Amino acid sequence: MKTLSTLLLLSIFAMPVWSAADAAQAHHLVEEKINQLLSSIEQTKGQAAFSDQQKIELVDAQLGEVVDFKRIARRVMAKHFRKATDIQKQRFLAVFKDSLLNTYAKGLWEFNDYKVNVLPLKNSKQTERNTQVVFEVVTSSGQIFPVTQSLFFNKKTNSWMVQNVIINGINMGLLFRDQFSRLVAQNNGDIDGAINAWTSDVSEQDATTASTGDDMEEE
Repeated sequence: MKTLSTLLLLSIFAMPVWSAADAAQAHHLVEEKINQLLSSIEQTKGQAAFSDQQKIELVDAQLGEVVDFKRIARRVMAKHFRKATDIQKQRFLAVFKDSLLNTYAKGLWEFNDYKVNVLPLKNSKQTERNTQVVFEVVTSSGQIFPVTQSLFFNKKTNSWMVQNVIINGINMGLLFRDQFSRLVAQNNGDIDGAINAWTSDVSEQDATTASTGDDMEEE
């Protein structure tokens, strides 16, 4: 499952911020972003004193501009979002973001000898609400992991932002949503209890419980 976590982070990192007019340049920009990421990671691997906290900070700096954590966290909470107080919503957003940063920052430095092929952007069914970019991550053994990146165009920031990822058929947004729903049930409907139980190993849950192939609907 560590491989799955790392692939998720790679797919998020690979997506640059681009305006609607630049969609045709997606292939070039994504490839450029991936090369920059891999280069920065290789440089840190040579630093014996590069701490876990520094890895997390590097990840946070990269993710901040391309991932809408607030949008994703709201979808993960799903029906429970409407019942939650403002404080609970803010708490879960912070816990959810921290859990991802911790998990993927640590895993990314252990995933070696791979290459990423960004496939040409498909013109059909691409909208501002949901545009999909497809990648192939190829391991040293030749195993191929297909990755579909779902983005929406944020008119407030005039940029495309990540809202979901499907890796090897596993819908990560639905996986996280199922996880939160189980935690609420296990805590007898107590949202605070579910938030307290949300830990950095969220991605280690049984991936087979997630639906595949479909983007999450707006909650």
